Amino acid sequence: MKNKISKRINKSKEELLKDLKGNEKFQEKMKFTREVFYPALCEATVSIDDACILLGGFNTVIMQEFLALMKDKTLKELNLGNKLDPFNMKLEESKKLLALFEDMSVFDAKDYIEGMRNEIQLFLTDEAKERPLSSLKTKWVDQL
Repeated sequence: MKNKISKRINKSKEELLKDLKGNEKFQEKMKFTREVFYPALCEATVSIDDACILLGGFNTVIMQEFLALMKDKTLKELNLGNKLDPFNMKLEESKKLLALFEDMSVFDAKDYIEGMRNEIQLFLTDEAKERPLSSLKTKWVDQL
């Protein structure tokens, strides 16, 4: 399956501002930020540095709490099997692979999955150090 990459259109500053001014959700966020959040942040802090530290602390605590939730929820509860591409030629095998982790917490399953991805990358890096360049399958741009 090929991803269709749309050509990026560079907009001028004026075009970007016009788009943002027409975006209702963005306008609501800005109104909240300007009229509610910023004044409350000013009251809760004594300096710019203090504000940055406080916001960083909030972000850290939010992420810690979110990660803690990942430890309480099992992978089975996410129903990932139902979210796989139904046109995947190896759909059943992919579901079996996910089933290996279904009783693990989301946090632990994610750790195993990311760990495997990192290991494969290490294997590739090690192989690339020894494998001759001439063994690499090539498909040049003018051959596409």
